[in-house]
Amino acid sequence: MKKDHSLFAARNVSIIAVAPHDSAKVKKYWSKETLPYIGIPDADGVLGRLYGQQVNWMKLGRMPALFIVDKAGKIAFAQYGKSMSDIPSNSTLLEVLDSLG
Repeated sequence: MKKDHSLFAARNVSIIAVAPHDSAKVKKYWSKETLPYIGIPDADGVLGRLYGQQVNWMKLGRMPALFIVDKAGKIAFAQYGKSMSDIPSNSTLLEVLDSLG
């Protein structure tokens, strides 16, 4: 999403990433990677559980989960990953956003 951040911004989209780490680690990573979007620490998994994010310790912990929330606050798209690499492409996400109008 960093690479295509301008394409998301052009659609008036805010990207928020929830990370399974404490605030110090999230701050350090966001600074090191110069990420242009918001990072929220969720070391205890509260947000992950609220959104039904799966945990599989045999596959390194929390599985990826991605949501597009519309302007009314409703989930317009949800992707629950089955592995750490099971993440929709930016082009797929942009297509979903464009279909929302």
